[in-house]
Amino acid sequence: MYKVLLTGFEPFAGLKTNISEVVAKSLNLKSLNVELGQSEIGTRRVRKRSPKIEWRSEILSVDKSGSTHISKAILSDSIEDIDAIIHLGLARNASLPRIETRGLNMNSFSSPDNAGRMVTGKIIQGAPSEIPVSASIELIQNEDVKYLYEISDDAGGFVCNETLYHSLHALHDKGRDLPCIFVHLPSEEFMHINEQVEFVTRISAIIVQPKHIDVVGAVFENDGKWLASKRKGPIHSDKWEFPGGKIESGETEYLALVRECKEELDWKITPVDRMMVIDHNYPNFTVTLHFWKCISQSENAPSRNSHSEHRWIKTSLLHEYDWLEADIPLIEYIQSTYQI
Repeated sequence: MYKVLLTGFEPFAGLKTNISEVVAKSLNLKSLNVELGQSEIGTRRVRKRSPKIEWRSEILSVDKSGSTHISKAILSDSIEDIDAIIHLGLARNASLPRIETRGLNMNSFSSPDNAGRMVTGKIIQGAPSEIPVSASIELIQNEDVKYLYEISDDAGGFVCNETLYHSLHALHDKGRDLPCIFVHLPSEEFMHINEQVEFVTRISAIIVQPKHIDVVGAVFENDGKWLASKRKGPIHSDKWEFPGGKIESGETEYLALVRECKEELDWKITPVDRMMVIDHNYPNFTVTLHFWKCISQSENAPSRNSHSEHRWIKTSLLHEYDWLEADIPLIEYIQSTYQI
């Protein structure tokens, strides 16, 4: 189960209610399985399609104390059990929810906050002029959140932006890789409260998970030897792998194998049988690897378009090479099945 810290704000500027407070309170201490629907292969969506989410809500005061409340909790390590932070605020002039992409190091209050504060200028002296949100905007855009929304690069110059910036700065200072985002909600005049709650639950279920990637791997065998390819920079450099790559949206495994082998090896190939499917978790993403045994119709040696070296390795020697961690179960399978 994933745990999300959800914040809303008290009413301000003479308003009797604040939709962010209403939504945050409605989800406080609730635990739900959020249905995200089917995900087609290659769409770069999250892996778990019905994750269980538990929310803990806090209502922030519309002043300096409120804007620093969560950042102080981050710096004091008092929210270690949280998987994501979602700040909610009211967008008085918006008809759609607005997902903010960054916090700006600038206050420009056009009206006083609830403590009577009117401030302009840097929020934190000597800090970056802006900090991108630590939740993946791309991942949200790849998913079906059911409702229309806008992407915004300006969270305003009021307490909302101040809160977001303080939280992002604190996460950066602590070196915490915790998804944090700000969502501005429209008034109930434009979007019913039940729809706003559902929208927030879907955003929650998306940002708590890493991006998921579907990958194909082409396995070639020739007289008891297997084609291995050595990666070249910058990620997993010098590790050995089976050639292949990401499945693009709309592709089948078969088509992705044909395309990847043409691009990487300059080979025309025929995928024959699926050998193994492996799920693997990396620190920042998850991957499903679809390994197929393939036959090459090309007589030329494989090109080194994406690798520094290719080798044909005997079955008995495969384990002696430094393979990508995700490929190791296949190496073990090959050695247990094809060993002479």
